[in-house]
Amino acid sequence: MDLFQSLWYTQKSWSSGRTPYLTDLHSIQRLSAELDIGLSSLGMLSWCLQFSIALTTAGFLLGYHPTRYLALAQIPLRLFFLSPSIAPVLLLAGHLPSLFMLALVIGSEVLKGWSLWQSAR
Repeated sequence: MDLFQSLWYTQKSWSSGRTPYLTDLHSIQRLSAELDIGLSSLGMLSWCLQFSIALTTAGFLLGYHPTRYLALAQIPLRLFFLSPSIAPVLLLAGHLPSLFMLALVIGSEVLKGWSLWQSAR
């Protein structure tokens, strides 16, 4: 599922004329001079989440087993930014009631955490 989200992020960036990850990082750094520390910190946290998703995509594709710890560490940020591990859930955003969407995001993270925990044992 991280592969789907990484491809989606990359495609959206390219179609907007941006270089994935680098343009966004540069924009956050440029805006941090205009915004307060709280907003620029949120921007950096969001960028770190997206970049770590790209790292877990590569790690899982390469079969690097410690990647699951990075994936587990993503869970709090995914919940905070409402970025579900089951990325197709994002396609439903705006079409479902907010509480149902929140339940889907929490459910996807519980499922992800459980499956990663099981694979670590």
